[in-house]
Amino acid sequence: MRMTESFASTAAAVAPVLWAIGTIEMQQIRKHVLPWIEEQRRQYSEAVVAMSEASDEESWDQARGRWSLAQRWWRGALPPFGLYFLWVYLSIGMVMCTVTALRWLSENGDAGGGGADPGKAQFIYWSLASAFLFITLVPMWFVWRDLEGWRKYVRRSGKILVDLEAQVRARVEAPHTTDSVSGDPPRS
Repeated sequence: MRMTESFASTAAAVAPVLWAIGTIEMQQIRKHVLPWIEEQRRQYSEAVVAMSEASDEESWDQARGRWSLAQRWWRGALPPFGLYFLWVYLSIGMVMCTVTALRWLSENGDAGGGGADPGKAQFIYWSLASAFLFITLVPMWFVWRDLEGWRKYVRRSGKILVDLEAQVRARVEAPHTTDSVSGDPPRS
């Protein structure tokens, strides 16, 4: 396959349209993921509260149930995360396609005619390439920041829940040191 001016022009025109559609879809995915992250945080918080308040077998089982529910995070997140990583792959491909086509056009376009001077072509190329990279990386950074913050929260909550469960286990399974009828220490 050989690069021609019409092919490069078409690629330079079509790739940004595809990229823009992907960017809009990514924002829609982010709008879907943010409430889901908040719901997961709520579930972990409820599990922490339930575990810290557990004092008997029944409340301990309920707290473990809340914790188990909170740990099923991947069920709701898998489709949006999959779409996000697909968008990252495609957007990087579209930016590279556009940058390559623009580079070729700035160096080889209108080879037989009196086109713009090479300095202006290079300025346009670098301006457009920088803009495409910037508007691709900013949404990626926001989503990464959201997901990384959520991952750290889940990790901290998991550690807290493990510690709290050990405390609850000690409270619930501890041998009774008082007589259950009179409240006095057992008699020997």
